[in-house]
Amino acid sequence: MTLQITGFSGSLRKQSLNRSVLTYMDKQFDEIQIVELNAIPLFNADVEAEGEPESVFAFKKAIKEADGLLIITPEYSHSMPGVLKNALDWAGSMTYENVLDGKPVMIAGASPSGMGTGFAQQHLRQVLAACNALVMPQPQVYIGGANDKITNGALTDEATTAFLTDAFRSFKTFIESVEK
Repeated sequence: MTLQITGFSGSLRKQSLNRSVLTYMDKQFDEIQIVELNAIPLFNADVEAEGEPESVFAFKKAIKEADGLLIITPEYSHSMPGVLKNALDWAGSMTYENVLDGKPVMIAGASPSGMGTGFAQQHLRQVLAACNALVMPQPQVYIGGANDKITNGALTDEATTAFLTDAFRSFKTFIESVEK
């Protein structure tokens, strides 16, 4: 079975460490299709009631059509970036359609710090749990010291690329196990 994985980064920066990880994974694994969060407006229930903006409709459609989600998040002030939380607020609507309900999710994140993105991922897991998404419990992917593992926007650390390959393989198995 060929899986379709929708992937996105919680960073809007073009030279983001997390975008580099997402780009690496997209090139390595044919199952991944990247979606961008740049055009998604701030969540507003009044706007949602009038009808979703086109960018939100396209984002939610990509999630609906996917067998799973790959979310790569940086860490800002010990949490996930606002742009990522905002996108999840649209996707996990508790009033209209929650496209995260029952959706398998793999989380990863890269940071210059030695701790990786542990605090951000903890908050992200809480938000996804509230939306009834199915977050892969293990392995947890924290890429610490990422400045030494990413060169000119390319992930070059062999141990990290091997770990990501194993983690993605585990994610595909996780998707298949929850679809049964």
